Amino acid sequence: MDKEKRERDKFMEELAAETQEDFEARRNARLAYERQWELNMNFLRGNQYCGIGARGEITEGAEGYYWQQRGVFNHIAPLMESRMARFSRISPVLSVRPRTDDEAEISGAKAAEKALISAFERADINEVVRKATVWSETCGSGFYKVLWREDGGEKVGEADGESVYEGEVSITAVSPFEIFPDNLFAEKVEDCFSIIQARAMPVREIKRVYGQVVPGEKVDVYSLSPASGEGASVLKDAAVVIEKYEKPSETFPLGRVITVAGGKLLYYGTLPYKNGENGARTFPFIKQDSVAVAGNFFGAGIIERLIPVQRAYNAVKNRKHEFLNRLSMGVMTVEEGSVDVDDLQEEGLPPGKILVYRQGAAAPEMMRDLSMPADFNDEEDKLINEFVIISGVSDVSSSSSNARLASGSALEILMEQDNERLLLPAEEIRKSYVEIARQVIRLYAQFSAGIRQIKYTDGNNKTHITYAEGLDRCSDDVYAENENELLYSQSAKKDMIFKLYESGLLGDDSGKLRPSTKEKVLSLLGYKDLDYRKGLSELQEEKAGRENEKLLKAEVLPDEVDDDAVHIDEHSRFVLSEYETLGESARARFYAHIKAHRERQKALSAAPEQTTLQL
Repeated sequence: MDKEKRERDKFMEELAAETQEDFEARRNARLAYERQWELNMNFLRGNQYCGIGARGEITEGAEGYYWQQRGVFNHIAPLMESRMARFSRISPVLSVRPRTDDEAEISGAKAAEKALISAFERADINEVVRKATVWSETCGSGFYKVLWREDGGEKVGEADGESVYEGEVSITAVSPFEIFPDNLFAEKVEDCFSIIQARAMPVREIKRVYGQVVPGEKVDVYSLSPASGEGASVLKDAAVVIEKYEKPSETFPLGRVITVAGGKLLYYGTLPYKNGENGARTFPFIKQDSVAVAGNFFGAGIIERLIPVQRAYNAVKNRKHEFLNRLSMGVMTVEEGSVDVDDLQEEGLPPGKILVYRQGAAAPEMMRDLSMPADFNDEEDKLINEFVIISGVSDVSSSSSNARLASGSALEILMEQDNERLLLPAEEIRKSYVEIARQVIRLYAQFSAGIRQIKYTDGNNKTHITYAEGLDRCSDDVYAENENELLYSQSAKKDMIFKLYESGLLGDDSGKLRPSTKEKVLSLLGYKDLDYRKGLSELQEEKAGRENEKLLKAEVLPDEVDDDAVHIDEHSRFVLSEYETLGESARARFYAHIKAHRERQKALSAAPEQTTLQL
């Protein structure tokens, strides 16, 4: 036993040292990216007189003359805010495509969609995506981490005095400062063999999570190196937790996860999640780039491109203000020894000042022909235009060049052109939504056995609780149902809906607008509260779906509250999709039920309308 323990301890020490050494090598290799990210963050905050020194450190710019202005005219921050405001409109409608047209597959796909809605609500997916997008816009790449939390979800019981939960998916945004790939030239996460996530954590949190005590020190949360002083980015009594994820290989068919902190091995095990295609085990990370760079793992941020323009703009504005000061204060020429120069420097020329000069000397005078050169204004306008070209954001409503446009359609075209410049990063955000949804469904399939309670909110802000079965067998083919939100403006979408309605394409065979279509149209226009039915069509479809299950075993009669048209469509679709598997007796029950709906529909349409007046 002692020999086995010594061998195990030796293995743990060697593995911890190997992982720590690997992390240090990756940190040194990634240092250039790190410094650029820090520079980007400094310029975003307004610290714009800094740069990257010859040794790769962030340095402050050299001081000029005492009279030179060093003001900051930050255009980067409002441009970033405008881009984030545009990206906040992105909210793809995710659907799950069933593998076949089998009714069980269709039901499973619907259950998966509801499970997605529930998981996204619990994780506050919009806030998670916003955080990751801030990182991708600032540094070039942002990351998502999708895990399974055994202590999440609803409580199902107790075991050995401890609470047992059904488990839930965890979705978090991850800073690029925490991600260390084994290959900086791999363009995708899937192309890497291993990825390290390293982050600074308080030692008390490490003890709570891993049950081990490690020495604490001051750690810089960005560089993940020991810090000697104080600062906003310094975490006290902390340690760097290194989590190394390795993909399955011949040596380790199930992959590996190695966690190290303070020179100690905190965890060692197989890659736990079957979150890849066809049940493959892969990394729990999803990468989102602002601007993809060929042959690089990390993307490029817009701030990186804006920094030279911002430097030039600050210089022009400061030199312009200095020249204005010369114009307002004036520049005086005096003959040497004719006046008290020290007094003139201290007090200047206040109103009413008596200027005494030596008799016989030339009287002091102000320099003439001082005027603001037009080059200053021209260069300033050119730099502002460069901000617009690089960032892809322009305020067409307040631009003086667009004030002469009388046509609203012309302004609409300009706004669409602005949106087109943002389509690529917007599409990256949409892809992130889809990939997160796929991993969520795969984790549900892996860890949710039997019946699972799903709590979600529908389009009418009504909370539903349903029970899904077979999530372990449902499809993970997720796609975005709607187009990129930046392709068309809201007004353009509404105009298109009105044109479709006027052309009759939204009506049925008789040309009438069906209630279910009307509900969707009002919802798209943003006036779903005006619909008197309040989601009634969806409720009718759900009721018809439950009747389909009952009709497989017994007869069911139409109810008084049934919408016959909706029920006929739902029952007919079910019969057509399950025709080969339905027995003759089951088909007969469906035919009888559909016939009863048709007769009831015919009777109601033939009955004269009656109006009762009560006094």
